[in-house]
Amino acid sequence: MDNIKGKVFVADSECDYYKIKKDVVLVAQATHPGIVIAIKKVKAIVTEIENKLSHAAIISREYGVPLIMGVENATKDFKTGDEVVVDFNRKTICKIK
Repeated sequence: MDNIKGKVFVADSECDYYKIKKDVVLVAQATHPGIVIAIKKVKAIVTEIENKLSHAAIISREYGVPLIMGVENATKDFKTGDEVVVDFNRKTICKIK
């Protein structure tokens, strides 16, 4: 899979999903069912929690949205608006300076 570049949107709760803009990289501790309202706007999902049966894993497969799980401190290290590159081969997310 190719790398994806985009702006981060950090979601702290389900209420944040209503604020998602088109073509963002969603960064969250985990996803929740409310993400369905905005899933087509998201380029990729990055979560802190890693679980192959998690909501993020299921929604990623169902909607074909690329996902990286298990990124420690992602919600602390990245802020909404940060420009990033998500590398799916290395399973990393890096800020673009």
